[in-house]
Amino acid sequence: MSDAPQERFNVTDIDLRRYDWQARIAGNKRAEIHSYYGILTAGAESCKQAGDELGHRVFSLLYVVASFHPNYDAKGNPYGSMWTNSDGSRSLNAEDLTETDLAALGGIVEEIADPEFRARVADVLWVTKKNFKAAKVAVSAFLESAEHLKSDDMWPPYAERLERAARISAIRGFEKESAVVVAVLESAIKEFENNHKSGLLCHRLMSILLSLDQGDRARYAALAERLAQQFASDGNWHFSEDYWQLAEQWHRRAKNDAEVQRCQLAAAECNVSNGESGFKNQGGAMFAATWIGKGLEALRRAKADKTRIQAVHRRLLEVQGQIPDEMHTTEVAVDEIPGFRDNEALYQEASRKFVSGLDIRGALERFANVAHPTNFEELKKQHAESSKEFIFSQLFTTSSIDHTGKTADVLPPLGTGTPEEQAEAVLKHLYNQARTIQWQMPVAWRIEPARLAIMEEHAVRRRDLMFLVLNNPFIPEGHEGIYLRGLQAGFHGDWLLAMHLLIPQLEASIRDVLQQAGAITSGMRDGIQAEKDLKQLMEMPEFEQMFGPDIAFDLRGILIERFGHNLRNELAHGLLTEGGFYQPASEYLWWLAIHLCWRGFRVSQRPIAPESNPAE
Repeated sequence: MSDAPQERFNVTDIDLRRYDWQARIAGNKRAEIHSYYGILTAGAESCKQAGDELGHRVFSLLYVVASFHPNYDAKGNPYGSMWTNSDGSRSLNAEDLTETDLAALGGIVEEIADPEFRARVADVLWVTKKNFKAAKVAVSAFLESAEHLKSDDMWPPYAERLERAARISAIRGFEKESAVVVAVLESAIKEFENNHKSGLLCHRLMSILLSLDQGDRARYAALAERLAQQFASDGNWHFSEDYWQLAEQWHRRAKNDAEVQRCQLAAAECNVSNGESGFKNQGGAMFAATWIGKGLEALRRAKADKTRIQAVHRRLLEVQGQIPDEMHTTEVAVDEIPGFRDNEALYQEASRKFVSGLDIRGALERFANVAHPTNFEELKKQHAESSKEFIFSQLFTTSSIDHTGKTADVLPPLGTGTPEEQAEAVLKHLYNQARTIQWQMPVAWRIEPARLAIMEEHAVRRRDLMFLVLNNPFIPEGHEGIYLRGLQAGFHGDWLLAMHLLIPQLEASIRDVLQQAGAITSGMRDGIQAEKDLKQLMEMPEFEQMFGPDIAFDLRGILIERFGHNLRNELAHGLLTEGGFYQPASEYLWWLAIHLCWRGFRVSQRPIAPESNPAE
């Protein structure tokens, strides 16, 4: 069987000359290659309807060439498919063209009147055949097309063609073509440098010159600084920062280290000014803190004066202190979800009945099982499905803000970084999802209704809870009384006291359980032994082995994960206000402590039939 590519079009240059496709695209007002696709597709369909099979193939080849999606930063073939489906099917790209197709295009390339289409065909011949003659045609055609597309506002298509011409002209042996491109770039910079409306156009043009290692370094460094100052005077801090960074590159190329640092400092200050400007103009404390924080980091990297760094840091803390006043929980319009309130009422009533009408011990045992720890595997499946529909998590970075308004952690977009970094990012997304849904609904639908039902029928004294803590392998000896007080405080809704008592005890229990499993929970350095902290304990493989993936996920997420609730660390460092303890995560953790105590209690008891769960 032959390995030769299938001939889809099977046309010659003579065939291409027979049809009026050049006249068709010449009449198009938008002189951009993608606008030719529809014109040429219509030509192919017209020929097909007329029974002109050759014409259909001619126009089909031409519209396929117009359809290629350019990515000039890609290595190798920059002309990819216009579309790709999830099943792997795609439209054609430049690599799918056969030798016959390329020969036909090569025969007419210099006859193409339209510079935009001539540039595309010549560049395709260059990247597929390394045809140096076609490359030179492409350079001049891209320059000509750029001139047709020149604009001071909608300038990206103009600059893109200049950049492609520059990249091709950088080939060894193309010195003459490169000199022409440089001359065009410098003329364009001179034309637009005093046109404030053109924004970052001069930045793009000077960047192209830098990539060619061409241009008067002193002149363009000075120009970049002048434009940076002009945009700063307008309050356009983003453009100003970009131009300061460009000036830095010109000075770096000139090996002028002092000027490099000066420009770095000026660029950093743009971020600080942007934050302050947004703060004054209703951008809010969170907006201001984001940009002032970026500026602070940039000032440190630029080795700014320590006094200035300290001043900006103090200002950042002042602004961050106002973030909690701005932060409000985003309410989901649950009343608009069909059946939500009805289901909520059913679960709440079932939970109340599940623990009602029993003696205190029976009610407590049932309460320990009124909810389930998070189903980790199911949560992963839900997240994988939702990620297919909602792409924002794949595009944007997310910040975790603590109760003081500071950035506690940053979550990169999904699908970036190494496999290990991607796995960590997914886990952070899961903690973030659990914080907003998984740990709130069990409290509202099951735990809180059952707690209130028990409190209506029983006083819940410490002696009532004694059976959960005595001789319990989950609770270290001597800690039983602390657990009792913490568990009782939760039944009375005193989450401030419950969390202060139970969170350290959960850490002690985790350490004790790991030690019982034979794990070494301390380390030695310089002859000094120190116990591992909670984070280190939870990173040990024995932790998940002993507690299982579901409970391990809940404990990690609520106690130490910054995209979870991080309660252990925020409590330990005194970052939570009194009101910060009165949240669903506190009640869920309290219930989870009861659930774990009940599991420990059951270990030493003979097996009995489990009670059925409500609303299962």
